Amino acid sequence: MPKLESFVMDSISPELAGLLESAAMPSLGGGPINLELGHWLQSDGAKDAKLSTLAACGLWLVCGDLDASHEISQSIETPDGSFWHGIMHRREGDFWNSKYWFRRVGPHPVLKQLASTDYGDSQAFVDRCEAALASGGVEIQSCESSQWREWQLLFKHCL
Repeated sequence: MPKLESFVMDSISPELAGLLESAAMPSLGGGPINLELGHWLQSDGAKDAKLSTLAACGLWLVCGDLDASHEISQSIETPDGSFWHGIMHRREGDFWNSKYWFRRVGPHPVLKQLASTDYGDSQAFVDRCEAALASGGVEIQSCESSQWREWQLLFKHCL
């Protein structure tokens, strides 16, 4: 996986940073499954880290457990909860539903940061991911990189 940005590394425990650094890049789909991170999320290590529910929601996405992330995000009726919900549906391939949740996010500081990057706006990014997956082309790697930046910014925002 590409390195974590320093703004994330400086905000989390060394143990969690190590788990994230050793994780595989989250795909545009459901995988890969990261059992080690999943075990950590259910352990005292996660409890000791005192992560917000929203941050845990994002970690379940990196873990590859979309169901666990979905269970959390659908219970949080805030722009941040809707943002994680939109990401989860995009990764499961439910692109229409993903766009619905991104519309519910509204103006968001993370989306503002992403607007000047390859990510663009959330609706267009969902379309770009869908097209990349349909074609199976080189665009997948670019979308995964943008998705990783999106994840890091939202995770930091939710800490």
